[in-house]
Amino acid sequence: MKLLYLGLMNAQEKWTMPIQSWNLTLSQLAIYFEGRLNNVMTL
Repeated sequence: MKLLYLGLMNAQEKWTMPIQSWNLTLSQLAIYFEGRLNNVMTL
């Protein structure tokens, strides 16, 4: 788990480009996981 966490933190530091179509993806996830994402996001 620690290696996975450190790998994700390393990748996040290098990430500079915005994710394409993130709003569409987020909307679809909100529909699929209805009620579960309300606490962590606002549409």
